[in-house]
Amino acid sequence: MSRLLPSTTATPFHWPPPVRPGEWVAVAAPASPVDQVACEAGIGLLKEWGFKVLCDPEVCQPRDWGRETDRRLARRFLEIWETPEVKVILGARGGYGSLKLLPHLDLAALGARPKRLVGFSDLTNLLWHLHQRLSLITFHGPTVAHLPNLTPGAQQNFLHWLTSPGPQAVTYRDLTVLHPGVAEGPLAGGNLATLSHLLGTPFAPHFRGYLVFLEDYNEALYRLDRLMHQLIFAGALEGVKGVVLGAFTDCAAPDQVLEVLGLALEPLGVPVLAGLPVGHQPDNHTLPLGAWARLDSSSASLTFL
Repeated sequence: MSRLLPSTTATPFHWPPPVRPGEWVAVAAPASPVDQVACEAGIGLLKEWGFKVLCDPEVCQPRDWGRETDRRLARRFLEIWETPEVKVILGARGGYGSLKLLPHLDLAALGARPKRLVGFSDLTNLLWHLHQRLSLITFHGPTVAHLPNLTPGAQQNFLHWLTSPGPQAVTYRDLTVLHPGVAEGPLAGGNLATLSHLLGTPFAPHFRGYLVFLEDYNEALYRLDRLMHQLIFAGALEGVKGVVLGAFTDCAAPDQVLEVLGLALEPLGVPVLAGLPVGHQPDNHTLPLGAWARLDSSSASLTFL
């Protein structure tokens, strides 16, 4: 990854204010509850970095099934979001369940007080929903439970995107070229399975005009092939500018994954690269959804502009 520089390219999406050491971040669990030991370790690291941390014990507590629980979690998410001192909302962990909050979120209230939201995996639901509906830059990055296990480079990258006021010039090099070409556009994407599960709902992704990144965890090769074709056949990838693949951890041999997904994506006729350091792995870098980027097979790179 290159050194980080201010970007000179405008984006049509709104960048929420950054957070500085000494200011407040909050931990939320709109998906699965988090293991207390893992949560405390992540919070300890945030405090070492100089942040104040708001975290209710409920993030570690089991939940009942049902709509009332979904509504309660949505209300709690809004309460945390509307806390004036809090600058950033960090997902406690991924897991399952954030999809069920989407119908109950008060988008007008969320949009009135923009905050930085960070998470990945199941939290792709919230990241895409708030980006799409509010034109808000959201951040695909590590959860609190994941922070202590990150590589130093991923930790530095996470801190940079939390504290930077807007677009930054960042380049990821030495990617693997599956299909050549050059394309520019806002970057969006996330967990392949989670995005596929949104299809057929009012919250389904439509990536026309975007560069799309995808990652996944513990999916059999045939399931990855099915999930990718589901996105394609549903029209979610119609009009995309390019695709860049991240980690597909514990799925199959990497060369098999790239072969199967490369074949699936070939009919799109767009550049496809792989090897982006994002996903269920220690080298899980933070990516701003909506930031303008260039995908270039000649330099085997993805660059935020």
